[in-house]
Amino acid sequence: MARQNQARAARRSVAGGPLAACALAGIMFLLAGEATAPAATPATATVDVAGYLAQLRCGDGSLPLLSRCGDARPQRAADRMLWRRADRGNPNPPGYYQVSDSVVADDGKSWITTWSYPPFGQFVAADGDGGEVYVREGNAVRIDRTQDGGRPGMQYFVGTGCGGTGWIAFRDDAPTGRWATLVATLADRPRPDACGHLTRAFTRYRLETVTFPFIVAGRKLSVTLPTIISDHCNAGTLSACNALERSYFARGWGRLYWAAWGPQPARVDLSSRCPPMSFDAPPVAGWHREDCRLTTQIITATGRLSVDRYGWPPRRQ
Repeated sequence: MARQNQARAARRSVAGGPLAACALAGIMFLLAGEATAPAATPATATVDVAGYLAQLRCGDGSLPLLSRCGDARPQRAADRMLWRRADRGNPNPPGYYQVSDSVVADDGKSWITTWSYPPFGQFVAADGDGGEVYVREGNAVRIDRTQDGGRPGMQYFVGTGCGGTGWIAFRDDAPTGRWATLVATLADRPRPDACGHLTRAFTRYRLETVTFPFIVAGRKLSVTLPTIISDHCNAGTLSACNALERSYFARGWGRLYWAAWGPQPARVDLSSRCPPMSFDAPPVAGWHREDCRLTTQIITATGRLSVDRYGWPPRRQ
């Protein structure tokens, strides 16, 4: 069930612009040190899962990491963006391949993580643009649908309403110091009402404190965040699977890191794109990271674009 095709931008090279002066003004006092968030929630507590699905913004649209504002709130799809998150590893300007945003939908009923490729404007499927939508059902966060450059059109991860669970990313009982496990039952379909045969997917998740390497204005900054780590395998047991996706959902940021693991080495050198991460050991002995994205490079935006104006997900007919 793994979607190992978000990496198509590895061949891309694009031109970009400088960081805006407003971002630079607030940064110099932070760059020499490490920003630290509160420690991860104790293992016995119920996790506020919504806090791990969207990035925060200040009331004036600026980045809380820089301004230390007192009015930060989850960014909504309608909010005009003054900054965005990019990956890294592109040796050519602007120094990244993919731009991503994690927001809450305007109706508050779902969350959206997008990815876009050059020219980083409104959604164009042919460029590999897309994203994924998360919903909360009971104590579980489920990936409802996704779109990327590896397959035309929307992919719906059906299960609820079909006698299964759908793609469960994690639940609100994520423990610290160990994995919680479950077996999801789902199918990948082009329509949300198409059930068919459901397959089993071994899933595990945990809540840990992770230090992420951010890049802001070309300078490095370490940011320590409570993070839910989620593994999704394409078989009912870990020993039977031959592909696994791993995602890191950081509090106040949404999905910052994604990796596809499997038995084959990556086709490109991933070391500059994804530096080593805590808790990112091979899920199976001898496996390799076949693809990855770490979207912790902060870039400025003009404010003309919001996730709504980006245009993904498209409105259902």
